[in-house]
Formats: sequence, structure tokens, C-alpha cells
Amino acid sequence: MNYFAYGVRGLLTAVFLIAVAGKVGRAGAFSAFADSLRPLAAVSGSVVRAAALAVVAAECAVCLALILPFAPATLAGLPAATGLLTVFTVGIARSVGRGTTVRCRCFGRSAAPLGRAHVVRNGLLAAVAGAGVVATVVSGPAGGTDPGMVAVAWCAGAVAGGLITVAEDLVSLFRPVAPSVTE
Repeated sequence: MNYFAYGVRGLLTAVFLIAVAGKVGRAGAFSAFADSLRPLAAVSGSVVRAAALAVVAAECAVCLALILPFAPATLAGLPAATGLLTVFTVGIARSVGRGTTVRCRCFGRSAAPLGRAHVVRNGLLAAVAGAGVVATVVSGPAGGTDPGMVAVAWCAGAVAGGLITVAEDLVSLFRPVAPSVTE
């Protein structure tokens, strides 16, 4: 496996791990996530909690597959991540196209409603995951054997993944603030 693939694994592991932690890491987070699925019309009434649980379970499975140091796990995890991110991208794009306003619960709490930026983010993540699949298949298990470089690639990817999960917050730091009106 080449170093790019290790970096992709680090990036996706960070993204999915933070997503899982945001959805189950505090009281009420899972219910808020499940409730956010209702307006998306992806699932109906009684199936919402099961769908939310399936999403969290799939994200956990992707994390596990990408962390394990076995080529078969990686060859399962990267395509699973690609598929999951593609489903998220399509679901959010449909919601945005219909004009549905739903708070982003991708990584837990967010004041921002789902929008084009989320579609682009998830689409790019899906493309990177797909490129990781290709890199893994092309290089096979023989590439990228220097442990130091593997660690650097993995950590660089994890840092990038962490930054992606807080990108909205980082962008908001640079938005102009409306002047306050005082009397």
C-alpha cells in the first residue's frame, strides 16, 4: 500500500471517528441526530431510529476496517467509506434541492443548516476515498513499508480529517460580524 493510501486511511478514520463521537458522545446527541433524519425524508416515522443506528454502526465499521493493519480490511473499509460518503452526498443534495432546512448533525452539534458546502465536502471526501481505493489496489500490499513514513502519512491524513470536521467553525471565524446597535 502506498503512502497516499495511508494518508487517506488516516483522514477518513478521523472524519468517521469524530462523526461517531459527535452522534453518540453526549447526552441527547443520538436523538438529535435521529431527529435530523426526519426532514430529509430519507426514512419514515418508526424507521428513523433504526436508520440512525445503522449510520452510526456503518461509520464505526469503516473506522475499524481502516484502523486494522490488514490489506483485506483496508480493501473493505475504503470502498465502504466511498459508498457511505456517496450516499450522504446524494441525500444532502436532494435535501438542498428540495429546499429542506435541516441542521447539520454530521459531526454532532452545528448551528449551520445543510447546504451546498456539505454536498461539496462529502463529494470531495467520497472522491478522496475512491482515490484511496485505486491507490491501494494499484500499489498492492508491497508499497509503503517504511514505518516512519507510514506514521507521517497516517498522521497528516488524520490532521486533515480533523480540520475538515471543524471547517465550518474555522470559516465562521473569518466572516464579517454585523455591527451591534446600541442606544
